[in-house]
Amino acid sequence: MQKWLAIAALLMLLTLSKAGTATAEDYESGFGFGISVPNVWLVLTRSEVTNSAEVFLGDGGVSGLGSVPLAMRRAVYDRVQAGELEIFYRREDTPGSFIDNVNVLMQSADLPSTPDQLENICQILPTEFSRVFGRPIAMDVCEMRERIGRRSLYLEFDGAVPGTTTLQYQIQRSQRATLIMTATAATENLPRMMGEFEEMIASIRLR
Repeated sequence: MQKWLAIAALLMLLTLSKAGTATAEDYESGFGFGISVPNVWLVLTRSEVTNSAEVFLGDGGVSGLGSVPLAMRRAVYDRVQAGELEIFYRREDTPGSFIDNVNVLMQSADLPSTPDQLENICQILPTEFSRVFGRPIAMDVCEMRERIGRRSLYLEFDGAVPGTTTLQYQIQRSQRATLIMTATAATENLPRMMGEFEEMIASIRLR
């Protein structure tokens, strides 16, 4: 199983100040697309990740971050710093609690092109996510959709942290690139997240 599957599914527990973030309405991604994000969301900048390194890489006592393996947190931290990963988070969530978030990356990956391939990956992913997250992960939805005129794999599954749910679109951008948008929310916020996430996906403008 490719390493990006684990990283793309990773959520963040963010207990950060809002300094150093950009208001995210119409946003130009470093991955070569535009996106409209509700104004209650903010973009997590490289500088804020740097200033909050202890949150990402510390002992995880705050907000239960320690439940996410250090190796996974290090992978995310390094990728944001390198410009390989972007994160949006909802600024209205209560400080110290789980903050609903969306992360964005681009990878070289092929989406399932036949029903058999789709069935195969839908069977493999729960086991892989369970292994990576260290607890049983249920897959609620695994299906092909069309978004922004492109073939897309849609996943809905238990988040890495108990009490959260993850939604993911893998959108085929070209033969060599797949745009991966991963949203994670506290399960009680799932209806809100579904609506806002679909709005974000529908607004994507590929360059």
